[in-house]
Amino acid sequence: MDRGRILIVNSDRLAQKSLYEMLCRHEYKVDIADSVDRALNCLDENLYQVVLTDINETGGAELLREVNKRGHPSKVIILTSYGNIEAAVNSMKMGAFDYLVRPIEDRRIISSIERALSNPAPAETKPAFMKKVSTKDHTYYGLVGNSRPMEDIHSILERISNSKATVLLRGESGTGKRVIAHALHKADKRRRNRPFVEMSCGALPREIIESELFGHAKGAFTGAISDRKGRFELADGGTILLDDIDSLTLDLQVKLLRVLQHKEFERVGENRTIKVDVRIIVSTNQDLEKAVANKKFREDLYYRLNVISINVPPLRERKEDLPSLIEHFINTYSRENHRKIREISQDILSILTGYNWPGNIRELENIIERAVILDTDNIITKEDLPEIILNGNSYLNSGLGSKVIEAFSSLKNVLQEPEKVHILRILKEVGWNKKKAATKLGVNRTTLYNKLRKYNITSDPEKK
Repeated sequence: MDRGRILIVNSDRLAQKSLYEMLCRHEYKVDIADSVDRALNCLDENLYQVVLTDINETGGAELLREVNKRGHPSKVIILTSYGNIEAAVNSMKMGAFDYLVRPIEDRRIISSIERALSNPAPAETKPAFMKKVSTKDHTYYGLVGNSRPMEDIHSILERISNSKATVLLRGESGTGKRVIAHALHKADKRRRNRPFVEMSCGALPREIIESELFGHAKGAFTGAISDRKGRFELADGGTILLDDIDSLTLDLQVKLLRVLQHKEFERVGENRTIKVDVRIIVSTNQDLEKAVANKKFREDLYYRLNVISINVPPLRERKEDLPSLIEHFINTYSRENHRKIREISQDILSILTGYNWPGNIRELENIIERAVILDTDNIITKEDLPEIILNGNSYLNSGLGSKVIEAFSSLKNVLQEPEKVHILRILKEVGWNKKKAATKLGVNRTTLYNKLRKYNITSDPEKK
């Protein structure tokens, strides 16, 4: 069965063939047009969910204008080379769904297409504030950030999305494990339209948890005045997230093991066996191996849960995601509180980058919500931040200051600063050895040199 209809617009025969064969392998129905006029004829005659157009070869900007003008519902994804990114950015402002910069891995193209197909809202309905400050889609099924660790998580989710494998999410509190579970549910084509049910195993007493998980029959215990479905039954066909799985008592671990192995259980006070089809995701911020060694967690359950294990990095290890996370939270809380944040002051990003974020993304979200609410002039400044951020800030005490940060005032430009600060910090750590810096940053040397040119970094600013 075809997964969607895609129109490739490209005059390069080799590029046409490569894209066509790759998309056909992924079971898309694909047509090709080698000019804007032929593409428009195809769009007038057929309904395409996605248009892949090369801005360098076939006038992607012109095609995008015509698609918008004629009201075609297709999502337009722009393909471009590194030297033509500005034109691609302008296309995003005109309503393109995404742009991809060559060289492009097949999985990135498929990921962009899948997000376009799963997004019911047309690109032009993007909030006006996002159009102003954002030049690229930083989300993957709700996950914000495109750092190396997050790209790795995106890749894992893509590979396991349509499997039935149990997933164990591990990481500190506040790192976004719940959001990752939601993303996996949305990425699963067979379950995304079915329920997503979650429960914290550490938030409820033992006698309530069993009923919450498996349901109960009328009269099973005092207060059970009617039959009640449990979380597993409510999640049938979909996904269940069990947070703080380490808090589950040993007797309930036995019952959970049975659900994992046989997909069946009984309600409390009832003998009837209920079968369910549920994707199980569990999360913890504890050391499960230590819990197993201390006989507080069943070894057989641990191995059943640890089929796919995803380590969610703390925010301090993915600070390059700070710009997109901050932008996301500013947009979210500006809408919720009817504010119109236009700018952030030139030093805000540097201050937030210098902080160690013990509370991770949850702490960042709270800080940004507070700043948006307290703001009085639509510009977030240092005065909108709490003392804990200012007092515990390594940047403010590092002496980098004006030697590193240029006086940007627009949100768009300031949001680029943490990457520059991070690159400078790594270069300093390795004595400005660019080969070692590239390795430590997890990029190749060509990428590092491009970044250095972008930020006009030619030598150690502290030696000037």
